[in-house]
Amino acid sequence: MLELTPFLDAISRADAPLEGKANGWQRKAGLAEFGNACAFCSDPLDLSSPKSWTATSLVPAQLGGPAGVVENWVPACRSCAAAKGLRDVVSWSEWKASAAPDRVALLLARRRAALLYAENHFTPLSRHSKRERLVEHLSARFNKSRFRVYAWSGKLDRERACLVGWSTRAGDPSAIGEALLTLRMRDGAEVLADGQTSLLRLPTDGFLGALWALIEGHGIVLPLDVPGDGPVDPGDWRECWRHRVMDPVSNHKRVPMTGGPALLHAPRVLSTNPDSVRRLAQLQAAKRADRLEEAELLYREAMARKSKYLERVKCGLEAPMEVSAFRAWADEVRQLGLGAIGE
Repeated sequence: MLELTPFLDAISRADAPLEGKANGWQRKAGLAEFGNACAFCSDPLDLSSPKSWTATSLVPAQLGGPAGVVENWVPACRSCAAAKGLRDVVSWSEWKASAAPDRVALLLARRRAALLYAENHFTPLSRHSKRERLVEHLSARFNKSRFRVYAWSGKLDRERACLVGWSTRAGDPSAIGEALLTLRMRDGAEVLADGQTSLLRLPTDGFLGALWALIEGHGIVLPLDVPGDGPVDPGDWRECWRHRVMDPVSNHKRVPMTGGPALLHAPRVLSTNPDSVRRLAQLQAAKRADRLEEAELLYREAMARKSKYLERVKCGLEAPMEVSAFRAWADEVRQLGLGAIGE
């Protein structure tokens, strides 16, 4: 029987509420953009009473919202800030149903701009893909409500176990419910605990695929730190999950947020565009010509050294080398000659 307490406790500790506050400049910028009015209900704010309004985040820190990005902060009256709470603004359906469409579009555009500089995992795109395609891929991910889950993989009682869990602070309940249904129906997950903290066990062969599906569903998937778990094996999946990025450029270049070497990128797919094919053929021909030129230069230098050696031996200025050594040297020069003529 799997002992669940260490995993449930680890999720509770990791999912503790996070502090996130706007600085003075961000508050002033928000007030200026929204005309000293609430970004949600458009009512004027009483700036003489600091307690009557606040700067709230469109994506809270609990869901990886970037505190240092000004687009993530908007002014809000206390009633709107309390109604939104720690939800991702895209999941606040009551406000979206009652607010003006242009105001909803404005705040969702600010949210997408902020999320480009929020914590994200890599996309499956090659780093040779155009940046516009990368942003398009991320934007499709950002259209979904954000949620936060934890994952663990290791051996329990000599048997490998793969677990995924979250708490009630994980984000929009509908997004979590959809993820739970997908994990159970498609990935064959078994529910081990359900309540304030949920815990599921996944089949080992479908573990990584399920996690990447959660990421594409706009989940922030983090490795669960269980006491006594031991050091991370370099071949373990958690070694890959430490590679998270905070901006599109780092994502595109596969630059890891936490240091270390960049991850391998997907194989490059060659274009069938005629201009691209022609340029590739020209580039390959130029590289081939450079290689032949370099090989010819090496051959000429080797022949000059060989001729100089034979001349010095003939004049008695240098002792002849052993026959086996001379034959090996002559073979090397001959191979350079073959390379120089492109064979």
